[in-house]
Amino acid sequence: MDSFATISTFAATSFALLNPLGMLPLFIAYAAHLPSGAQRWLALLIALTVTGLTLLFLLTGNAIISFFGISLDSFRMAGGILLLIIGINIVMGGSGKAAQELAVDANASAFVEAKSVYRQIVVPFAMPLLVGPGVIANLILYAGEAQSRHDTGLWFGLGAVLLALGVLTGLILASGQVLRRALGDVGLTILTRVLGLLVAAIGMQFIITGTSNVIVRTIAPAIIQLH
Repeated sequence: MDSFATISTFAATSFALLNPLGMLPLFIAYAAHLPSGAQRWLALLIALTVTGLTLLFLLTGNAIISFFGISLDSFRMAGGILLLIIGINIVMGGSGKAAQELAVDANASAFVEAKSVYRQIVVPFAMPLLVGPGVIANLILYAGEAQSRHDTGLWFGLGAVLLALGVLTGLILASGQVLRRALGDVGLTILTRVLGLLVAAIGMQFIITGTSNVIVRTIAPAIIQLH
């Protein structure tokens, strides 16, 4: 697979796993009591956090699995199982959580209001609901791919995708009320289920690829040596 195809696949899988559209109803619930200006500031703060976290895991994820002595194929299989579970959970509608009423100062500026709510929802909203285990597994796998190829252009491409996804996440969250009116609650639910199915399919592919690599690279040579 060439670099462009790898970057394109990475963009699609990362967007599906971040699932900002699926998290949009929850964001709307959290920000419903905020004025429009504060909602936009809150969306920006969440987007910056998501961008920073994804870039961090892209650059350090391989060092982490190397430190613990985990092979990339083992991580691929474990990540695939996890993605499969997450995808099934999304499709079955088990990813929603009721939002709590958040306390803000009614006399504060839009930015201060947004920052107050941000401090209360950054965990779990930014992580692990947006940047969850599936996203982290995906980042580590593609970072391993770039490292194995020694391809600087691929590294820059992956980083550019994450920056673009951060901007897209911010835009989706900032325009939450508009999208909700355009798609409706039913439309958002359908879109979320479709993304969940894609996540489950990605997980199965990771499992198949990891298992095949283990058989070809480890089990088959061991059997040949025995004979």
